[in-house]
Amino acid sequence: AIVPISDASATGFAGTNSRRETAFGIETKLWRNTALSGRYQLENGANGTDSFAVIGLQNRLPINKQLALDLAFERGFHMAGTGASFTGGAFGLSFLPNPDLRTAARYELRQQIGGLAQLFTVGAAGRINEGLTTMARFQWSHADYQGRTTDALTGTAAVALRPVKTDDRGLLFSYTHRAFTQSGQAASDTMSERGDTVSMDGYWQPERRTELFGRFALKFGGNSREGLISTSALTYMAQLRAARRIRRSLDTAFEYRFMAQPTTGTRRTSTGVELGYWMFADIRFGVGYNFTTATEPDGILLTRPRGFYFTISTKLSNLFDLFGTASAGLAPTGQTAAPTDKPEQPQSKTQNDQPQGGAPPQ
Repeated sequence: AIVPISDASATGFAGTNSRRETAFGIETKLWRNTALSGRYQLENGANGTDSFAVIGLQNRLPINKQLALDLAFERGFHMAGTGASFTGGAFGLSFLPNPDLRTAARYELRQQIGGLAQLFTVGAAGRINEGLTTMARFQWSHADYQGRTTDALTGTAAVALRPVKTDDRGLLFSYTHRAFTQSGQAASDTMSERGDTVSMDGYWQPERRTELFGRFALKFGGNSREGLISTSALTYMAQLRAARRIRRSLDTAFEYRFMAQPTTGTRRTSTGVELGYWMFADIRFGVGYNFTTATEPDGILLTRPRGFYFTISTKLSNLFDLFGTASAGLAPTGQTAAPTDKPEQPQSKTQNDQPQGGAPPQ
């Protein structure tokens, strides 16, 4: 309906060229700190789709309450495609110096016919004070397959403002740097890309039946290739979504998205209106109509396909308790939880707004 911005690793409006992977399997706990896993994995690369049957073993070695070591080994048997079987291993450690800071590091190695790949990741997440958290993540990878070398570097830092006693507002600032270099046997095969993205995401619930979402992002990207002139471009994007509850399980929403690239004179706008029904507390069905237009260089106006669309969405935060929110929900700002022996006390904001079979908890 409203085409997403997709992966920001590409330059400008180019489509994402990231590797796609689908996997499903099962993990069995053998002992307290040891697990056996098996999965069927589909990898969609440049030469087509390869399928693997993978079996692995993971083990955690706790040193003390703050430090633990992780060991992993897996073997992937090639089932179909042009690829080959692989053997991989990983070593990592987790360090929790105090309840407000968690750090981890991991090194992975994969051996496959024709080459070797390695990946190093380090990250940390911490709480500065109540409602203010921060995280940072750094990842470096190197692969050498059949005479082609690839190096990739990704770094992310973010700060989130999310009040502890209410879920009616939230703010996220993030910065991501990506760099990619690939070289082959010939000098003309050398190419590099880089991108720096700054974004701000916000959520606000001015009153219990109205929700506002907003995002603004800037990205500076560039690429170069041996024998060609280097290119770079600045792209910016703004997005606003407003949702209004009509009835206990029925809502309506409006979304507007704008993307522009001043260097090329390209602009794209997307507008959508939709009507949604919360069949369950975590699943929403929506139907809407979208309007999309794009302006190319020299002022050429393109009208993208317009029409009705159908969408299904879910709230994983409640489904998997990602934020540790109590099942009773959160009380509105300034309101304390009611004693259990006084049922006549007002319930939390989430319970008051919870439809039978229906609306999403905030």
